[in-house]
Amino acid sequence: MQQQTRRHDDGDISRWVGFSIGEQSFALPIHCVREVNPSARYEAVPGAPRFVLGVAALRGRIVTVIDLHGRLQIERPADRARDPAHCLIVVESAGEMLALRVDAIGELYSLPSSLIKKPPAVAMPGTDDAVCGFVSRAAGERHMLSLLALDPLIDAVVPACVH
Repeated sequence: MQQQTRRHDDGDISRWVGFSIGEQSFALPIHCVREVNPSARYEAVPGAPRFVLGVAALRGRIVTVIDLHGRLQIERPADRARDPAHCLIVVESAGEMLALRVDAIGELYSLPSSLIKKPPAVAMPGTDDAVCGFVSRAAGERHMLSLLALDPLIDAVVPACVH
């Protein structure tokens, strides 16, 4: 998918929806986010792939729920392993709706392309090309914002849902 941008005096600006998983900060392009649901319930589906938590009924549609902790290989702290707190970010890819389970919703970002750094060439199983960039942030905030590309993030988990 092409990232939507608009022209500014300081270059191209892209918009992102921020969220956290564990102690790390991430963001997805705003154009693929359809809604944020801070309290949706979901039901497990027997035999589903490891990172598929189940399905949720959202606005009259049944959507697959993907666990981003597992998908991005981020361990839950032992004291929060059974913590039910979560949010769902509902996204759309190839006409299909999916929900991504995250720990908390962050802020909206408008990022000039000059601030976005390409990720290093690191072969990490399970991350594929999901991380498409990084932004260094000010002291006092979580120091790095990881930018995610939606299609590689979900294609490796549930390709049948998006194609």
